[in-house]
Amino acid sequence: MNKLIIYAIIGVAVIAAGISVTYFVFLQPKYYTVTLSVIGNGQVTFQPQGGYQTAIQVLQGTTITVKAVADPGNIFSYWSGDQSGVDNPATIVVQKDMKIVAVFLPSG
Repeated sequence: MNKLIIYAIIGVAVIAAGISVTYFVFLQPKYYTVTLSVIGNGQVTFQPQGGYQTAIQVLQGTTITVKAVADPGNIFSYWSGDQSGVDNPATIVVQKDMKIVAVFLPSG
C-alpha cells in the first residue's frame, strides 16, 4: 500500500520601504503513537502494520483497525482507554497519541 504524505508550504512575502523579505514554513507530517495493552488473557493485532504489537507509530489521520484475539478459555469483553465499546475489530482514525486497552474475561 502506498501512502501519500503531503507537505504544506506556506509562503509569506513582506515588502516594506523597498525591502522584500520572504518566509517559508515547511510543515512536517505529524506522527502519533498508539499503545496497546490487555487486561486478562488475549492479544491485540494492528492493521495496517499487522501482527501482535504493543505500540505503533502512525501518520495523523491514518485509519487503523485493532482486533482483540482471546486466548483459549477466554472471551473479548470490551475496549477501554482512548477506545471504548465492544466492536471487534474496531476501526479508529488516529488524531492523537492513544492508549487502548483490550479487556478479556474467562468464558466460563
